[in-house]
Amino acid sequence: MGMDERKLLRDRRIQLLMGLLLGGVSRSITPILDPEKGYRYPDAERILGEEAERLLERLETIGLLRKELCGLLAICPRCGSTRIERSDGAWRCLKCNALEENIEYKPLYCFQPNLERVKNLSDQLILPRVLEFLRERGYRAESPGELVGESGVKHSFDVVARGLRDNPPIIVIDVALTDGLVEEARVKEMFAKVYDVSPYKAVLIAVPRLEEEAKKLADRYGIDAIEARGLKSLLRALLRTIPPVEEAEYRTLDVMSLLSLPDHLRKTAMVLCNLGEATAEEVAERTGRARAVESSYLNQLVRMGYLKKERRGRRVLFSIVS
Repeated sequence: MGMDERKLLRDRRIQLLMGLLLGGVSRSITPILDPEKGYRYPDAERILGEEAERLLERLETIGLLRKELCGLLAICPRCGSTRIERSDGAWRCLKCNALEENIEYKPLYCFQPNLERVKNLSDQLILPRVLEFLRERGYRAESPGELVGESGVKHSFDVVARGLRDNPPIIVIDVALTDGLVEEARVKEMFAKVYDVSPYKAVLIAVPRLEEEAKKLADRYGIDAIEARGLKSLLRALLRTIPPVEEAEYRTLDVMSLLSLPDHLRKTAMVLCNLGEATAEEVAERTGRARAVESSYLNQLVRMGYLKKERRGRRVLFSIVS
């Protein structure tokens, strides 16, 4: 593999695109007609931005994608506009008003993953392998995935995985790729999202390694940090970190569980046990602590699997797992 190809595959956008195509959400990138531009690739643009078509062609060149003719787009031979109509036995361009007997046709292509090439590059394509692992463990996973946090803000993660039951625990995963060491800033960026959505488990996959301070910060923030120096080390770490779906369940907050909690969390948990369900503000009224403090403690208990969190309109309610 050449340096240009390796650099391309280290682009997080490319990893997300392949995750989208191989994760069961969309198996093909298909163009749609656009009155201004003629055609667009909206699914790819959502991840790749304005470079979508160029990068799709580049991925086809290195064999990661294959393209198939899926249509022809009529264009004005004078100005290239697609805004044309049949008029008096000829074609009239609605943009430059030219009247032509003949028009030109631009081929339109659909892009699909080349599964044989994907398999050969499995050690470079992190997200497709992570999605495969999650499916094998029984999860429903999407890449990229979005969750609405307590603040009402929508947060995007590289992978969002759920169990199969009603109100299942949610696992969020981000991937950080670099030629050097992944820095603290990447951990802080993920924690800002995790704090707001309070998933059952948060995982940061660092390729190839994390800085020591970044490791300490991830541990402090309750983020499981995985260093992926190769495919085998990645899979071993995933096995240690993410349990099978039947084991990733919320835990009952019984007497022994309460006794095992730190004092500050135990106080919050006992208040919620008495209330059944409540907002952070309602818990704060009982504990005498600030709402922001109780929100932090409640979200910690959610991440530990003892509480559930649900948004109802503008209210965020916490409840004990029964």
